[in-house]
Amino acid sequence: MYLKKLIYALLIMAIASNVHANRVEGMFTAIKPCPAYQSFKKGHNPQDVHVVPGRTYEVVEENKAGGPWALILVPEISNSRRWVAKECGVTKIYETGNDTDTSPTEDTKCTTANTYDSNVLALSWQAGFCEHFNYSGVKPECDKLNSGTISITNITMHGLWPNKNGCGHNYGNCSATPLDLEEETISEIAPWMPNCFYSTEFAKHEWKKHGTCQELSDDDYFIRIQQLAQKFDQSALGKFMRENIGETVQVSEMEKFLVTNLGKVVTKKIELRCTGAGNKFLNEFWINLPKTINVSGSIENLVSGAEDKPNFKGNCAKQIYIEAPGPN
Repeated sequence: MYLKKLIYALLIMAIASNVHANRVEGMFTAIKPCPAYQSFKKGHNPQDVHVVPGRTYEVVEENKAGGPWALILVPEISNSRRWVAKECGVTKIYETGNDTDTSPTEDTKCTTANTYDSNVLALSWQAGFCEHFNYSGVKPECDKLNSGTISITNITMHGLWPNKNGCGHNYGNCSATPLDLEEETISEIAPWMPNCFYSTEFAKHEWKKHGTCQELSDDDYFIRIQQLAQKFDQSALGKFMRENIGETVQVSEMEKFLVTNLGKVVTKKIELRCTGAGNKFLNEFWINLPKTINVSGSIENLVSGAEDKPNFKGNCAKQIYIEAPGPN
């Protein structure tokens, strides 16, 4: 009798947990390397699967109509159905042959170019990303890096994201202007955006989602990001990374080093992002910048007027590992 009651209770719980689920057809394009959960309520993520920025996944369900979670298919894993937070990308749900953006803010003002009020600079530590992120063979620069064919020990470009207060992560896709970079630009940015050594697919995503929402041309936009990446790479941030390659470090010690060498004002604008088991492998920095970016000034001038980050540690553990490039 007890066993029957237990089975019945579990059945009711299973039904209740999916009562609001909404079956849909759509696509999800990742803009951040967020975890893909079997159960987002429990934080259950076997194999530590993350979505790959720039990659598009099929959406088969929402946690509820217009809800914040999308059930996507990740075909290279055995249990391919995974939940991802919609704020980590752009979600399109197809209805009667048309596509509808199901992000929380559907206001067209969130797709109007040059109405942003701040920026976020996203920079990567390529070895950490390539070694500990499930990129599933879709990033040739990672294949080359992990095989030892190339070596990258500089901070690299992810993107420059114009933000608009009230739009959250949903300010973007402001025009259909295609990316058409000059060969000279590609050569200039390739050492700082290694994907461009092999293709411009990721650059196309960054331009479509973010670049079309600001005033610079595509060439000037990517040169601007390259200048910013180089500026931070040549600062105490790049110095700390290279001096600690292959080492486990305390986040508090890293923060203290940057406060001493970059200043408290600058350090408060920086947030760490990590992946891998226990979120201990550093792979990215998100840096708040104001709307008007002064590349020629000091880094303190560069970040002047930007909001502080909630905390330097971001989603990382207290101890993090700075991955070395090449095969293990």
